[in-house]
Amino acid sequence: MAVYFLTELEDSSDHFVVKIGYSKDISVRISQLSTGNPRGLVLMGYVKTSDRDEDRVIESRFHEMFSDRRRKTTEWFNILPEDVLAALHCYSPTAYLAVGCNPFEIVSYDRKGIPEFADPWRWQNVEPDEFCPACGWACGWAYSENWGCNVCIECGANEIQYEDAARFRCN
Repeated sequence: MAVYFLTELEDSSDHFVVKIGYSKDISVRISQLSTGNPRGLVLMGYVKTSDRDEDRVIESRFHEMFSDRRRKTTEWFNILPEDVLAALHCYSPTAYLAVGCNPFEIVSYDRKGIPEFADPWRWQNVEPDEFCPACGWACGWAYSENWGCNVCIECGANEIQYEDAARFRCN
């Protein structure tokens, strides 16, 4: 069970066309919405819920939050990616960004030889302290005394993994 945010990436305007809805199985729902739609749909993020009643309540709150930007149809909105991030942060303990490509892929090195990693999100750049790049959790990474680095308490991803990925690719 989840309340989700979907977008059409082909939109070239400043605002994204975003669908806010709920589903028992998001991948099935995306497949249903993709039928007959010439544009590709991408999951932006979601809030895990426990039942249909909670789905309806959270979806209604999001619809109300963006009511001034509603399109002609009832569940599509013209909103910015930052708005989606803010909405997900309202439910941080149970909210996630959809993680796309390999978050540990090195795309370049800065002047000091420090690796720069691929963005795991196709639609927005987000820092690891906001959302975990490995699992997408909305509480992000926080410093852990035990690890001696930033870590996600949801999935355990941490800066050491990034450093290890960098060493592996350099050899």
